[in-house]
Amino acid sequence: MIPIEKSNPFEVEKICLELYEKMKFQDYPEFKYELNNWVVNNIPRLESEQDAFLNIMKDEFSFLKDYKGLLDNFIDKEPRLAEYLKKSYDKIDSELRKKIIDLKNISVCPYCNRNYINSTHKMFHCNNCNQDLFVIDEVEKECQGCKQEINGQIKVVNTAQLDHFFPKDSYPLFAVSFYNLIPSCYSCNHVKLNKDLKHSPYDSSFPFDDVKFTYIPKSTDKIEIKIDSCNPDFINGIRILGIEELYQSHIDVVNELIWKKEVYTKSYRDGLSRILNQTNFELSKAEVNRFITGHYTDKENYGKRPLSKMVTDISKEIGLIGEEE
Repeated sequence: MIPIEKSNPFEVEKICLELYEKMKFQDYPEFKYELNNWVVNNIPRLESEQDAFLNIMKDEFSFLKDYKGLLDNFIDKEPRLAEYLKKSYDKIDSELRKKIIDLKNISVCPYCNRNYINSTHKMFHCNNCNQDLFVIDEVEKECQGCKQEINGQIKVVNTAQLDHFFPKDSYPLFAVSFYNLIPSCYSCNHVKLNKDLKHSPYDSSFPFDDVKFTYIPKSTDKIEIKIDSCNPDFINGIRILGIEELYQSHIDVVNELIWKKEVYTKSYRDGLSRILNQTNFELSKAEVNRFITGHYTDKENYGKRPLSKMVTDISKEIGLIGEEE
């Protein structure tokens, strides 16, 4: 797992406001009034806010984590609100989805860091409720949004899935919270489903730098990739998602790094830098590292290319690149 940086607060608020305006239901016209009333009466810090729920939509992950403990009985006490909060997520059409994903500024799944988040999906446009929804099951005949028979056109789109870090079935109050929506690859989203993980990519209190990829020689020509962390909750999350098992298919990448270590000596690197400087193609240290490894080695850019975290950690371990960027 790699961290995701916080987005521009002004842009987050704009997106949340746009979605908030879409949260209208003909069969429940008092939905937002009752929702805001519940938030004012039950969530500290928001008791005097107008459109209080909008704050939950745009609040940072740390606040969501604090609010989580106040929601244990929310579904039982407010079943109708819970139902329509989950329906509110379906108000995210393809255009708004793109804005959300673009603002998060990440191309690679933060859970596994091995797949790009964008892929081809089938979506249908429901003429009954005027929404774009993923086709999850080829045989489904009912719109998830309005529960009417699908009567719209199915189209192919290139987009990313949004995982609810706090599952919306358990925490419907966070169903449309910006910092609860994690762009993810199909594999991680499909495996995670409604499972609870302890640490979000937005969890700034978690020391992501302490998580390290390494490898263990199993024989003269075989190795095993491992993920080390002192945090048992993080390791359990890796186990739930099956990340370590998935990385065994990338052993060839580690072998290539070991080969490069034998070729790219310090004198080779120094000579490479001199040659590049003479051609007006001067590179920073991080760029030289990317030239050698084929991946981003500065943590701010792990989300731009698959396997960057693993390649960086193991390259540092074997001395292919230095500890400082």
